[in-house]
Amino acid sequence: MFIRFISGEIDEYSHVPAGLFSAALDLLWSDELPPYEVETLKEVKEWFDRHMASPFDCLAYNARYDPAICWFKSTARGHLARAWEMVAILERNDIMIWTIRSPRVGYVHYEDDVQVFAQPYGYMRRLSR
Repeated sequence: MFIRFISGEIDEYSHVPAGLFSAALDLLWSDELPPYEVETLKEVKEWFDRHMASPFDCLAYNARYDPAICWFKSTARGHLARAWEMVAILERNDIMIWTIRSPRVGYVHYEDDVQVFAQPYGYMRRLSR
């Protein structure tokens, strides 16, 4: 099973709802976050920077990756716990986050112990809009 956290914003590259990290960065850059939340959100983001590879750092750029999105593996318990911390911060600041669970994610371009980076199958893209 794979898990994805999404916001109400549409990602300009994948054309599906933007993910958790996009929403968190948008909030950090907005200057609308109380100082104590800024520090907490930065700490969680830095934890992910240290404990999770970015597919964008592992793959050479290729336009065929533009529609791809990231999913957590359900076995990544520690990473999911930290993701839920991020969700709580976003929702306390009026950014609604939805959780999607799926047994299939599409065409996988990158995979590690924690996540997959995959291009959704055509029918999945229609369902997620």
